[in-house]
Amino acid sequence: MNNTQHTKQWAIKTLVPEEVYTDRAFFLDYFYNAALKARTRRTMSTVLLGQRRMGKTEIFKRVVNRLFFEQDHLDPQAVVPVYYSFPDFFKDRWDFAEKYVKNFIRWYAAFRLRDPSILWEEKLDREELVALIRHKMTMSEGLEGSLHLLGSFLKKTVTAPEEVALQHPRWVADHDDSTIVVFLDEFQNLRLPQYDFDVVGYMQEAVESLTCPHFVTGSAMSILAREILGRGSLFGRFRSKPIEPLTVYFGAELTHKSAQYYKTEVSQEMAPIVAARCGGNPFYINAVVQQAAEQEKAILNEESLNTILSVDLSSGFIWNELSDQVNRWIERINEYKITKWILYLSAVQEGDRIDLSRIQQQLLAKEGKQVSLEQILSLIHI
Repeated sequence: MNNTQHTKQWAIKTLVPEEVYTDRAFFLDYFYNAALKARTRRTMSTVLLGQRRMGKTEIFKRVVNRLFFEQDHLDPQAVVPVYYSFPDFFKDRWDFAEKYVKNFIRWYAAFRLRDPSILWEEKLDREELVALIRHKMTMSEGLEGSLHLLGSFLKKTVTAPEEVALQHPRWVADHDDSTIVVFLDEFQNLRLPQYDFDVVGYMQEAVESLTCPHFVTGSAMSILAREILGRGSLFGRFRSKPIEPLTVYFGAELTHKSAQYYKTEVSQEMAPIVAARCGGNPFYINAVVQQAAEQEKAILNEESLNTILSVDLSSGFIWNELSDQVNRWIERINEYKITKWILYLSAVQEGDRIDLSRIQQQLLAKEGKQVSLEQILSLIHI
């Protein structure tokens, strides 16, 4: 396959093979049409909310690819898609601001020039990106502002870089009277308690935009729903679109598709049982089927299913996923390291209640932090 054929397929690589992908057409169409409707200034920022591994990121990537390739990129009324996944780590506020705006510029240029390779830092560094844009693109006021802002970040001449960065896509859309839709994944990483800068509050003005609505999702449902969107400056700023587990019907359909793709056997009777035992979670369904293929064992009855589940829960994909969830939660400690001591004392303490004073004592003795019982209690309830 040559490079031209390759780049026509995707701007951002999806993970789930087409042969396996099942029952998410409603969400694909909803977000695609909502993005296009933003041209009429009637689309509100929206959160795709659901448990981990329900396919939220995959939906966003597929919608972005459709917007990238199914529109006329030369049409000034076309909707510019921008995708960004918040990482778990930022060096500092300048690092965050530069990466956020540079990502925006890459997506803007890649769409307008219909060239996905512009998104790849491996092929085009910052200086080359700026030179290409000035050579090949008509410089609007918004685009000129983007390049100037990127330079300002490098020189550190901006007063509040994180605020300006987050609001920049809207600024460009407003100044050029164009339409931009920003897709933000791992949105819970907006609030990382181990950092000394908080960008959540700056999102309010960014997302309250009819020229630049933001579609967001994330893997930490409780943090996203309660800590970020359920209180404070972003409360009430997003339309919510919940995503549920697959029904037994579609779960069974996915089981059959996955079995065919990974070349293993699942009996007709066991397919809905596999789906039900996995709680309708598409990731877990695929994990069980892949484990069966790895073990070279067909799933023909409850006994064979139990065998496969026991292997995967102890050492397979599902184990790795659950371990990742726990580790991410532990790492998401606040500045006082309260989370770590809640876990530790829960494991060693007898009874079904945690003694808050013991947490307080450990924080003072081991971490050198004086924390009130009220602060500890509030974090336990998050």
